[in-house]
Amino acid sequence: MGTKSLFKNHQGQVGIGTLIIFIAMVLVAAVAAAVLIQTSGVLQQKAANTGTEAIEEVSGNLIVQSITGTRDDSSTTNLTSYIITLKVASGAGRIDLGQMIITAKDKDSTTNLVHGTTADGTNFTTSEIRDADNSYTDSTYVINSGDLVEVTINATAAGIPTAPREDVSFTLTPEAGTPVRLDLTTPNSFGINTVVSLFPVEV
Repeated sequence: MGTKSLFKNHQGQVGIGTLIIFIAMVLVAAVAAAVLIQTSGVLQQKAANTGTEAIEEVSGNLIVQSITGTRDDSSTTNLTSYIITLKVASGAGRIDLGQMIITAKDKDSTTNLVHGTTADGTNFTTSEIRDADNSYTDSTYVINSGDLVEVTINATAAGIPTAPREDVSFTLTPEAGTPVRLDLTTPNSFGINTVVSLFPVEV
């Protein structure tokens, strides 16, 4: 009787297993690549938004040129209103004063004021002094580089009238940009003046 030999193709089995592992690795790599691409897209969008916001914060600065206090006559003890003259910092973008909030504070109270048509206990008003490009209108209170406006605060209605030698502070917070805060002390005496300069301080 002859001897029969049986042969098995072990190389073929190893090749199939390697192919399966290779395909699995390709699929895992494809999934990982898709996740990385999606993540990089989200991060790019967030970085772009953050950059835009940062530019607005840096370029959206207001500059207070002067602050004066007024009273009805020379016999009135307290200042009854404040006038803040504002302009936009060089290179800054457009600033909507209609969205600005002013926080006024004295030793007794703190008041938050928003833009309105009448200066009262909750509102301040603005008026243009210089506006070459007509960006500021009766309904659009937008200023940009070169513009100059006056902000009027009713000190009596807002509960922040000040006598001589008293402290008062103003914080102007625009919609975008850095808030501007000024801490002031009224002069030792108002004398006979009905208009008193608070900032810059007269020497």
